[in-house]
Amino acid sequence: MINVNSRRRANIQNKNTVWAEPNKKGGFIIYFGERGTDKKTIAGAAQSRETLEYNIRKAKHKFGIKLS
Repeated sequence: MINVNSRRRANIQNKNTVWAEPNKKGGFIIYFGERGTDKKTIAGAAQSRETLEYNIRKAKHKFGIKLS
């Protein structure tokens, strides 16, 4: 007999992502959570585009998101 719970676990997709939004004072704020909802956490910040890419990679590693 096939276990129904094992099928459900395979179909569950993680909607959490890491993204950045511009800051009013200049620079960027990096968030982790579900985009478009209130479920988000501040994961870091960056002052330039070069540091933004690096800090996004660090945040993905911190929260266990696959680097693409």
